[in-house]
Amino acid sequence: MTIKSEYNSLEDLEINSQHLASFLYILGINEDKFNNFSIDEAINLIRSRYVYKHSNPDYNIAAQEYIKKQNILLSRCIRRCWFSIQYAIYEVKNG
Repeated sequence: MTIKSEYNSLEDLEINSQHLASFLYILGINEDKFNNFSIDEAINLIRSRYVYKHSNPDYNIAAQEYIKKQNILLSRCIRRCWFSIQYAIYEVKNG
């Protein structure tokens, strides 16, 4: 059994743009700034807001692990959405 499906770049662009908007909302970015916000700014914002310090014994290790996981997860998801958006934009323009 084979399933045929066509890649729809406009649909992919819309879905990933919504996902990226969700992540930017999580970071507290105002919707007015979405179009002028770069991936570098988003990653730097994650690094500044989700800072973990394993070497300091005064911090709860479990809490620091949780913050570290949030940092990694948000960074990966934003990068993945950003890449998918760039790919979809290319396909829309050249496809």
